[in-house]
Formats: sequence, structure tokens, C-alpha cells
Amino acid sequence: LYHTIILFWTMNFPDVTIDDECQLRVLHPEVHDRSTDLAEECQLLVSKVREFQTIMASIHSEMNHLAKDTERQKLKTIGQRVKLEHNSSEDALSREEAMLLSKIEAKTKEMEEFSSYMASLGRAEGEQLAEIEKLDGRGN
Repeated sequence: LYHTIILFWTMNFPDVTIDDECQLRVLHPEVHDRSTDLAEECQLLVSKVREFQTIMASIHSEMNHLAKDTERQKLKTIGQRVKLEHNSSEDALSREEAMLLSKIEAKTKEMEEFSSYMASLGRAEGEQLAEIEKLDGRGN
């Protein structure tokens, strides 16, 4: 009786079939098999997409870490460059200061020599004026 009903059913509904497990199927067996294969492939694809997302999240996290580290190194380098430029400018200022002090010493010595020479000229002038007055006083 069971087989008769199924036979009757399948004759009136040609799209309905019985599978290997004796279950009624509305889909053609090939379509059902392709659908099952497609469902398995979709599950595999979803699994791979999730794995890809996990890997990308890891890469994104690592890239953020590297970006922050790079930024820290960049700021450290800028600080070192500023310090170096400051030291260079201090060295340049020290050299310039030493050069100016050397010039000041040279001009101070020159001024002392001129002062000594001027004092010597002043004494010579005084002596000559005294001599002129002496000679002038004799001649009167």
C-alpha cells in the first residue's frame, strides 16, 4: 500500500522524487545535490571569510602599533635634531664669542700701546715746551 501511494503520488507529481533515504523530495536529485554542495561551499566560504577577517584585524592592529611606534621614533628624532642644532648653534656662538674676545684683547693691547705712546708724546711735548721756554727766556 505504501509503495502504491508513492507510485501514485510520483505519477501525478513528476517533480516529486524519493531519495536514497526514502524521503520525498520536491527538487530534482541533481538540483538537490547541487544545492547541498553549494550550501557546503557557502559554509566553507563563510569560514574562510571569518578567518580572513581575523587575520586582517590582526594585521590592522599590528599596523596601528607600528604607526604609533614610528610616530614616537619620529618625535624622538626631531627632538634629537633640535638638540643637535641647538648644540651646533651654541658651539658656533662659543667660537664667535672666543673670536670676539680675542679681538677685544688685541684692541685693548693696541689701545694701551697708543695710550703709552700718547703719554710718551705728551712728555716729549712738555720737555720740548720747557726747552722752548728755556731758550726763549735766554734770548730775552
